[in-house]
Order: sequence, then structure tokens, then C-alpha cells
Amino acid sequence: MMRLQRESNGRPQPLPRAATGPFQERLMDSKARVLTAVLANQSCYVQGDDAPLRYRLLTDTALRLAELNQLAAYFDLSDLAYQYDLTTWIQNVIRLLAIQLNLPLPTAVWFANHAENDPVDMLIQFLAEQVLPKVNQPVLLSFDEADQLQRAPLAADFWRLLQALQEARKHPAFEQFSVILWGKSSWQALAEDGRFPAEALKQIIL
Repeated sequence: MMRLQRESNGRPQPLPRAATGPFQERLMDSKARVLTAVLANQSCYVQGDDAPLRYRLLTDTALRLAELNQLAAYFDLSDLAYQYDLTTWIQNVIRLLAIQLNLPLPTAVWFANHAENDPVDMLIQFLAEQVLPKVNQPVLLSFDEADQLQRAPLAADFWRLLQALQEARKHPAFEQFSVILWGKSSWQALAEDGRFPAEALKQIIL
């Protein structure tokens, strides 16, 4: 099950359920569209200007996906705002992915064997070798705070990773694999520099 962000560093928290009344229809509609996309293995970008409301949708969707036998791992792209070393970031992502999916952590030998690889390829190989063959469930990677991709030092590398993940989905092992980006930036704002894979991500607006 996706491990959700807890209160830290002053980051926004989900809108309390008791306060969702005026937004209930929007939440239900967006939740249905997100669930439909993920269950059909369709990657998507969820745009929500109101951060607490977006986190409410993220939280509720994560809980429902867990009930539907969907394995999900959650990552906060705020880390990219201060991370300049792609190898370190990818290795941290791999370790966090293994922890969240209750899989063995990669050994020092595994990392050593892949040390000469491009870090993006390292993550793809970890998914192909250590994750997807060992689980019998669909896998979702959920990346929050996509707005960081307009200014983070590693933004270009993240877009390259996303393109590599989409390319990997052409292989049978990745048939039950999908990605969600969450953020407040508009589709057009993210697509301006040409790296946003608009053709691969379904747009869902909260």
C-alpha cells in the first residue's frame, strides 16, 4: 500500500474529511477518473490548484487502490529542489520503492554490478529484475509536487526517466505498470519546454 506523506517541513496536508463537503462532487468525479485510469494501466497527470484538496484526493485514491490490489509507491519531488546528484537520487528512489512494496533492499553487490549504468537505466532494470517479477499485482509509481519540475536541477533527468518508463511499458513485464504525477501547474505550463510527455499522460483536473 502507498505510504502517505506525514506532516513535516511545513508541507500541506490533506483537507480534513469533515471539510470536504463543498468539494465532494469534484472529489468523487476526479477520484473515479484517476481510479479508472490506473486500473486500465493508463498513466496520468492530476492537476489540482488547491494543495490540501489535492492531497485529500491523493490520500483517498491511494486507500481505494490498496483495496483493489494495486501496489503503489509514493515519491515527493520536493526532494529534487535540493538534490543535484542523479545517482544518489535514483538510489534513494530504488531503496524507497523496495521499502514501500515490502521487497528486499538491493544489495551492495547489485548496486556495484549496475554502477556503470546510466542511473535512469538502473531504476528501469531494478523494476524489471527485482520488482515486477516478484509481485503478482499491478504497480503504480506516484510522484507528487510535479511543480518542482519547472525549476529543480534534476528536472531534465526526471523527464528522461519518465520517458524511459513509458518506453519500458512496451515490454510485457511492464503491462501492469503506470505512473501518476500530481501538481498544481497547468498542463500547458509543464509542456512549455517540450519535455513533458503529454502524449503519454492522461490529463485529469480536480
